[in-house]
Parts: sequence; C-alpha cells; structure tokens
Amino acid sequence: MATPSKNILWLSVSRVFSLGLLFLAYTQLFRYLGPEQSGQFQFVLSYVTLFGVVIDFGIQQYIIKKISEDRSKAKQYFHSFLAVEVVLAILVYGAMVGVAFWNGYEPIVLKAIMVAGLGVALHGLIYPFLAVITAFYDLKKAALLNFISSVINVGIIFLTIWLNGSIVMLVTQQVVYALLALVMYYHYVQAHIGKPEILKGIATLRPGLIKQILKASLPFALLVGFSTIYNRIDIIIISQMLGYTQTGLYTAAYKFFDLLGFFPAVVSHALYPVFATLMATNQISAVRETLERYLRFMAAVALPMATGGMLLSEPIIRVLAGEQFIEAANVLAVLIWAPAILFLYVVVNALVISQLTRYATYITGFNVLVNIVGNILLLPRYGIVAAAATTIFSETLQGGYYFYLVKKKITQFTFFRNIWQPFVAAGLMGIAVFFLRDQFLLIPMVVGAAVYGILLLSFGFFRKEDWQYLTKLLRRGYEPDKTEN
Repeated sequence: MATPSKNILWLSVSRVFSLGLLFLAYTQLFRYLGPEQSGQFQFVLSYVTLFGVVIDFGIQQYIIKKISEDRSKAKQYFHSFLAVEVVLAILVYGAMVGVAFWNGYEPIVLKAIMVAGLGVALHGLIYPFLAVITAFYDLKKAALLNFISSVINVGIIFLTIWLNGSIVMLVTQQVVYALLALVMYYHYVQAHIGKPEILKGIATLRPGLIKQILKASLPFALLVGFSTIYNRIDIIIISQMLGYTQTGLYTAAYKFFDLLGFFPAVVSHALYPVFATLMATNQISAVRETLERYLRFMAAVALPMATGGMLLSEPIIRVLAGEQFIEAANVLAVLIWAPAILFLYVVVNALVISQLTRYATYITGFNVLVNIVGNILLLPRYGIVAAAATTIFSETLQGGYYFYLVKKKITQFTFFRNIWQPFVAAGLMGIAVFFLRDQFLLIPMVVGAAVYGILLLSFGFFRKEDWQYLTKLLRRGYEPDKTEN
C-alpha cells in the first residue's frame, strides 16, 4: 500500500509538470484575452464552481473516511455515492443554467456557462471513483489524471488561441477531461472493489443507507460549500461591483495563487485518510509525529515563496500576463501571502476536517461572512487590493483557529519552536532578492533560492532523521513506518 508521503510525492511531481505547462499556457492566454475577456472567463469558472459544490454535497469526504475505517464496505459505499451523484448532477445543471438565463448574462457568458456547467456535472460523477482511490491510498492514479487534465487544458488553450476562439471553446476542456476520467477511473477502481456493477448496485440500493449517508454528510457538505464560496465569491462580487476588467486584473494575480495552491491541496488530500485511520485506531502519538513532520516541511516551503513573491510581484505579473495587467502587481504582492498561510495550516486542516468537521464548518462559515462583508465594504474604496487583504485576514483567522482546535481537542504539538530557521532564512533571503529585484527575473529567484538553502543548512534545520526519511521515501521498495500506516 502506498504511504502518504509517496502519495504526496506522486501528486506533487504530476502537478509540478502540470504547473509548468499551465504557466506557459496562461502567459499566452492572458495576453490573448486581455483584462475584459479574462474577467468573463474567470467569472464563468467561479459561477459554475459555486453550483458544482452541491453535486459533491460533502459526501466525498464522508465516504473517504468511512472506507478508510472499514474497507470491506467500499463497494457498497461506492454504489450509494454514485447513485446520489447522478441525481444531484442532473438537478444542479438545470439550476445553474436556469439561474444564468434568469439573470440575463451576456450571450457569450451564458453559452460558456452551459458548456462549463455540463463539465462540472460530469465531473461530479468522478467523485465516487476518486473517493475509493483516495481511501486506498492509491493516489498515483489520481496524479496521472491530474497531469492528463492539465495537458487537456493546455491543449485547448493553445487551440483556442490558434483558431481565434472564444471563452466557450476554452471551457470545453472540462467536458473532455470528465469523460476521459470516468473511463479511466472505472478501470482503476477495479483493483480495490472489483468490477463496478453500477446498474445492479443502484437498483439494489437501500434507501436507509442513502438517508444515513446524506445525513452524516451534511457537516461535510456545509464545510465544502463554505470553502468553495470562500474561494470563489470574491470573483463574483468584483464582477458585479467593479466590472469584468477589474475582475480580469484580479484574476491575473489570483491565478498565481491557484497555481501555487496545488501543493497544500495535495498534502491535505493525501493526509486526510491517514489521519482518519490513525484516529480510528487511537494512535495519537503517530498523529503528533505526522503533524510535526509535515508542518516543518510546509513552513520551509511557504516562507521563502511568499517573501520572494511579494518582492518580485511586478516582474512575475509581466511574465505571466504582460504589461496590460501590471496593475495586478500590487494585488499579487499582498495575495501571495494567502497560499503561504495555507501552507502553514493545511496539515492541521486535514486533521480538523477528518475529526472535528463541525468546528471546521463553523469557522469556514464565519470566514465566508467575513469575506463577503469585507469585499462589499472595502472594494468601492480600495479596489481589488482590498479583496486580497480580506483573503489574507480570513486565511490567518482560519489557520489560527485550526491550530487551537487540534491542540485543545486532539494533541499538543510543537510548531513555532521548530521553524525559527525558515523565518530567519527567508528574511535574509528577502534582503538579497530586494537588491536584485530589477534584474532579469531568474537572477533574483536563483540567488534567493541559493541563499535560503545555504542558510537552512548552516542553521541545522535539516535533521538526520529528515535525510533518512527522504532516502526511504525515494528508495524503491520503501516500507512505511508506524506513522504512515
């Protein structure tokens, strides 16, 4: 069985390659669309994503947890989940198209919503398959699909530019990927649950089980719903209050956030079933060791990333989107700290969602309110920088509360005492980057990375057990230790 670190490695490698492709594609796409059409494109994606959360209804997290606790019931849970998803996908697609017609969106935006919405509905049918793959720690398969998704996305971006297409053509990638992923996941899950008997499974479903799943999934549904609204509502509000051009400028900076946000998502996705298993068997010491290990690693990545990104925001925007998006540099200088904060708390986030879902729902729901109110009050006066600042405040609030919850209700663990070296090293690295910020972008990036790495080594941040852990991780035939189940 794959370990969480192996899963993180596979997912990270796939996403790093994907990010390279996507970064290249978006450097051309932003220049092709310009701020106005970029704003329309991101509005469509945010709109359908908000509706799409209802298709999942938080059931995926619940099913992953239940299968992780008892794999003998995996096939039963899979069929139940799939039956619910079919119904929800049909209902939600009708709702998202109906609301778009009722709001009278521009024809191009409406057509894009209809196509992207179909992709979101089809993608909802993937969740039951992905739940099985995740619960069995078989995320190497998900890594491959992630990479294929990026290749499809990049291919359609360049095809759209080549054919002088519109945002409608751009959103077809969601439909193409969903259809391919369904075929591949259907094959992959057979290693864990045998051949899915979809029609037979749906026909023999017990209403009581579906009711139990829906009831138990409600906290997860609220949590996923609040999280999605929290991540996407600023795009909707900016579009309505400031127009598509300002939305396009904001999304140029936010796209960098999206590209960086893959790694925390990978870590959380890989650790979620691990924490569920460890907590189910009451291995609290293993939980604490896993927390401390991954918190150190995440802090070592987050701090230089945010420091460098803040100081180099202008050249980054020029490379990513071009001079017509240069106003987005100030937004990026602030917003870059949002993924850094997420890096710092994503490990405890996986544990809180697994074991303290109700509390996670409360704080995420409160953060949605903070985000909405903050944007409505501050956008007219301070513009899109206010949306970035509101996101930073919300992320800090959420992270602080999650740290408090884990220490209060699950286990005491050390954090700040173990990461003083990255704090100091990132600060000194920032001085070097500051004096080189007007040079070609690669120069401050390479020098900054070298300075940071040398300082971490000289401070003794890397321990003997870290090198042993990395060696075991990369060695073929690595057997998991007790903290990795």
